[in-house]
Amino acid sequence: MVAWGNEDFIWCKQERKTYEHSKLGKKLHKMANDIDDAQAELDSVEAELEVVELQISELLEKQAKLNSRKNKLLKNLEGACSSAQPSGSSKAPKTSSPSFSKQDIQHYEESDFSWSKEVQEKLVSVFKLSKFRSLQRAAINLSMSGKDLFLVMPTGRGKSLCYQLPALCSNGFTLVITPLLSLMEDQLMYLQSINVSAVTLNASSTKEDSKWILAGMMDKNSPFKLLYVTPEKIAKSKMIMSKLEKAYNMGLLARIAVDEVHCCSQWGHDFRPDYKLLGILKRQFPKVPLVGLTATAASNVLKDCQKILFVQEPITLTAPFNRVNLYYEVRFKDNEDCTDEIAALIRGRYKNQSGIVYVFSQKDAEVVATDLQMRDIIAQPYHANMQPADKSRVHQRWSSKKIQVVVATVAFGMGIDKADVRFVIHHTISKSIENYYQESGRAGRDDGPADCIVFYGFSDIFRISTMVVMENTGQQKLHNMVAYCQNVDRCRRALMAIHFDEVWNDDECNQMCDVCRHGNDYITMDITKHAREVVEIVELARSMDEKLTPLKVCEAWMGKGPAKHRKMTKITSLSRLEVESIIIHLLLHGYLSEDFSFTPYTTHFYLKLGRKAALLKNDSHSITMKMKRRVPSHSTVRQSTISAAVQDVHLEGESLEEVETALTEVATTAIERHKTKIHKNHQNMEESLVPSQIDNLASEVTAVEELHHLRSYYSKQLRRINYISHEHLQSSQPGMLTCMTEPFKSLRFPSRTTIARGARNLWTRVSMRRKLIQ
Repeated sequence: MVAWGNEDFIWCKQERKTYEHSKLGKKLHKMANDIDDAQAELDSVEAELEVVELQISELLEKQAKLNSRKNKLLKNLEGACSSAQPSGSSKAPKTSSPSFSKQDIQHYEESDFSWSKEVQEKLVSVFKLSKFRSLQRAAINLSMSGKDLFLVMPTGRGKSLCYQLPALCSNGFTLVITPLLSLMEDQLMYLQSINVSAVTLNASSTKEDSKWILAGMMDKNSPFKLLYVTPEKIAKSKMIMSKLEKAYNMGLLARIAVDEVHCCSQWGHDFRPDYKLLGILKRQFPKVPLVGLTATAASNVLKDCQKILFVQEPITLTAPFNRVNLYYEVRFKDNEDCTDEIAALIRGRYKNQSGIVYVFSQKDAEVVATDLQMRDIIAQPYHANMQPADKSRVHQRWSSKKIQVVVATVAFGMGIDKADVRFVIHHTISKSIENYYQESGRAGRDDGPADCIVFYGFSDIFRISTMVVMENTGQQKLHNMVAYCQNVDRCRRALMAIHFDEVWNDDECNQMCDVCRHGNDYITMDITKHAREVVEIVELARSMDEKLTPLKVCEAWMGKGPAKHRKMTKITSLSRLEVESIIIHLLLHGYLSEDFSFTPYTTHFYLKLGRKAALLKNDSHSITMKMKRRVPSHSTVRQSTISAAVQDVHLEGESLEEVETALTEVATTAIERHKTKIHKNHQNMEESLVPSQIDNLASEVTAVEELHHLRSYYSKQLRRINYISHEHLQSSQPGMLTCMTEPFKSLRFPSRTTIARGARNLWTRVSMRRKLIQ
């Protein structure tokens, strides 16, 4: 038997401790691995739950929208009145009132009243009209009966007559509240032309005029039948309220007309704070009937207006929104400035015809007007910062056809009553569908054909977004307008119908919008992979504590941003317009979201991940979008052709600059002869083009072939310079000219050699060739 010493016991104890530590370490290591696995699984489950919750939220949101749409359509169908059909439409007007039925509106449309004979006589003798349009007779009879009324009727359908004619058939005067001076001036010019006594009180009124008008308000002989004021005048002038009260007590305040009544509501598209103070009128003058008029107001807006104006139970008459004579079109901006294209339209299609070009800002109005003037178009700007006399002069000259085009902000819009406006072009998109409908409605008020064209640009969206950021529903309304412009497969009128709670059949458009006219001019793309790439760019920026504007996201995705971004992002091969369309699609559908940053001087717009971005982590999730088939523009063809002709050489020197200028002039001369775009699918296109357009297309193809031959010719001449340059090649001489691109890259030439002579010789040949082409 072996005896154990103290050292053996100590060694055994240490070995046991080491073994226990090792066993414990393995156990701890196993526990750590288990924890990591559990945490990973937990993260996966949480991510999956987040995706499921988003899907549930999306489905619930969609269900709510569909139920709301269903209820509105059922109301429309139940409340439709079949007795009063508007011309050119199968839709019936709608009425809305707790105690107002179809029989009631039929009664006010068809029955004779004590004033009916006088109303008919004034219609013919004063307004030179032979009959009423849909709902006009009912609205006039309701107003003459002392009923409070909201009238929703498209622009150009005769809303103004519904208070102007009753004013001539009533004792005293009618108070008309309008939001814009241009609207007042337009109404007054028209009324004066038909010898109707109407006046206005505003900031530009003289003391003498104001004194005479205030006195006339209490004159039993009524020196004027209509008094136009702004809501600011009612809210801030105690003198006017005092005179109105006396006129009311004397029975001289016949009625109150609130034009553009949607301005009362914050939900309306053009909220004006002073409109909220107009409730004092019905509280002070409860027996005076009120007429609220608008072209664009949804039911929630009218309910808001009813509360603000303190109207207890107004009768609401709603005419169908459709204007059958207007052609709606959306054009994508190939670059930020579309003035050239607008000028070409005005000089060509709209030669000697009146129209309006709407712009985003006062500065844009001045710049675009100047640009059009430089292109021999008689145009003048119109915006709120102009002097009242200047605005009146522009308005009057345009109305009398001394000016062809008014380049205006929204200050020139509501109520403009010029019948022969053949085009309304939006240089920048409107901030809401209501605004666009209102502004485009200036066209074709004579029921003749007219065009409503909006130019849709990527950066415009974010300029407007920073302007409406403080409005409660500003972003949602802008999104609706952008969705209208992005749309490539649904009738433009169908989108408006949805917005205005109307029932619509696409067949009634009669190809009076670009989508219905051009048919299946779009493709359906699966953009899931592209969406993940965009989201990765935004996530990367967030991880680096950076914020990216939409423009920066575009550049990073296309490989044009900073080097640190290019190394870490996947570069797309899509075109610029496709990149922009995809980013906007992701923004509209919640995969991206707005992130605003405020400074003392401006508001910045950045992109961040939206609430649905997490859905892209799910491999089964997919995103599709419909996109218009892209066609190369004239500028693209011209630039690519010129680039191909001069890409072989670019030297720093006067003579070669002359050569490049000559090449550009020749290419431009050839390509500018033809103004029609080249379409890839000739069979589809020939069905929608007239013969003259097909001829232009053939000419365009010929022009491109000719430019191809030009490119070959000039390439040979440029190679001749290459040969001349090699004759005088030296390695180190002072005053060198350095070549910038192939085939002269890395070569150097002494100055004052035959290269200049060769370049001048080429320039002479170019000049001769240009004369031959011309």
